[in-house]
Amino acid sequence: MDRAFLSILVIPTHAARRALGSDLHKVAALAAKAIIRGKRGLEVAHQQIQIAEHELAFCSRIGAQGDLILERDVGDPRLSDWIVLAEELQRASKFVRWNSRRR
Repeated sequence: MDRAFLSILVIPTHAARRALGSDLHKVAALAAKAIIRGKRGLEVAHQQIQIAEHELAFCSRIGAQGDLILERDVGDPRLSDWIVLAEELQRASKFVRWNSRRR
């Protein structure tokens, strides 16, 4: 078996960087695995994972060069089971814009 490596660009907020320190790269791999295990798509508007005592939120998108881009921040424990795909968020915003025009 051979392994291919995927380029993942990680963009943490200052709060996430302070909380994770040198574990930033490990958490990026865990976040990517959580997205893949979800089997719902690679572009996620909001998802959270728990690492030790930290709840971390992230979103992901595909960059212009095909890289997976993960943006991370400190999460909210009340939203730990909540996953929103980018497609769902776009659909909801279109509906809100359409609905506001009808008024």
